Formats: sequence, C-alpha cells, structure tokens
Amino acid sequence: MKRIILLACVMLFGATLLANDTLIFRISNPWRPEKDANGSYIRKVIPTADSGFLALDYNGEKLMTKGFYTDTDFNVRIYCHYFYNAEKGFVKEIKCFDSYGNIKMHAELDKHADTIWRQTFKNDEVVSSKVFPENEAARTIFFSMQKPAIYPGGTTAWKKFVASNLKYPKEASTKKIQGTVLLEFTISKEGKVVKPKVIQSADPLLDAEAVRFIISSPNWIPAEANGVKINSTQRRSVVFQL
Repeated sequence: MKRIILLACVMLFGATLLANDTLIFRISNPWRPEKDANGSYIRKVIPTADSGFLALDYNGEKLMTKGFYTDTDFNVRIYCHYFYNAEKGFVKEIKCFDSYGNIKMHAELDKHADTIWRQTFKNDEVVSSKVFPENEAARTIFFSMQKPAIYPGGTTAWKKFVASNLKYPKEASTKKIQGTVLLEFTISKEGKVVKPKVIQSADPLLDAEAVRFIISSPNWIPAEANGVKINSTQRRSVVFQL
C-alpha cells in the first residue's frame, strides 16, 4: 500500500475542553496570550459553531482585542483579529489569517474606520503595501514592527524539503504504526532550528523520526521585531500514514 507522509501547520480542536461553557482566565497582555494568574487583563473564550474559539480580551470593562484561534493553546490564529483603542473604543488595527495561521492582511484604521495603511501577505511575505495619505496623520504603527520566521523559498520550498527528507521508519512501517506527531521548536535569531520537543506523541519510532527530520532543516529566515532578529517558536504537525 502506498505510503503517505504529510506535514502541515497544527490545527487542533479542543471543543471537548470547553463544552458549551465560556472559559474565563487572566492574561498578562492581550497581544501576548500567555496565561498569567496575576495579570490584569481578563480573557473570555467561547467555542464557535463552525470551528475554533473566539477570544475576547478585556482591561476592566474595556474590550482590547477580539480574535479566533484553532485551539485553547492560542497558538494558531484564524480569521480576522481586531485590536481596539482602549480609550476611544474603536478598532485601530486588524490582522487576518488563513486556516493554517499564516497572516494574509494587516491594516491600521483611524477613529472614523478609514484605512491608514494596509499590507497583504502570501506565504508570510509582503506582496503589497498601500498607504492612504489622507489618513496618514493618525498613523501609529510602522511596517517594520514584526515579521514571523519563514522557511526560505516559502511553502513550495518547504513541501519539497518534506518530500525529500522525511522518512517513514522501517520498523514502524513493518508494524503498520501510523499517527501524528506534534512538534514545537525554536527558530533562533540566526535562523537555526533548536530545542525541538514532542508536544503530542504518536509512537516512539515516529516521534524520533519527526525530531530527526526537523533538526535536519536548513536555516530559516528568522523572525524580526522592529527590524531586529529575534528567537521565535514554531509548531508543526507531522502525519505518518501508510
């Protein structure tokens, strides 16, 4: 039987964790969704009817952000996320993502909901930028603010690397072992893949191959914040199927 090995961005669904109830907890900052029991911001998470989870972040009674995630780890953003001006209450920034968590559009708005500037992306790379001069006086965000780590050559090159380098372990094939391995790893500011760890295990044989594979990756283009290269975390789901 033909062997199929797939690699995709993680999309976990955790509806069973929430059932039909709203999950409420504290976070340190609505722009960085790490949980923090001492944080001053409140996050409300509501499972949606179609897919994913709606997260609403408040500072007191003021809504700060609204966005959708694929799971309750809040690692993969989907659809559009809205960031509010805390004092005036209007949407000041929008970021839209595809079903794999890749950014598609980023824009800043003024208090009249007019677009100040807009960028569109493909494979996490900017393909167009437009500034609206008539609204630019209200601009507060600049294009160099953040860029995610990407594999050189984008999605097409990554798929070729997967096809050429990910191997089905012989013993696992013989024993007809299948499954999905969820990996988390760091892309260093030098672009190296470091600190891989298995978040979701399928089988020790498959786990070992998934780790070997990701370590063998050539250097990535590292993430940037305000023009400075930084370390960043990635997650990938490796699917082994006979």
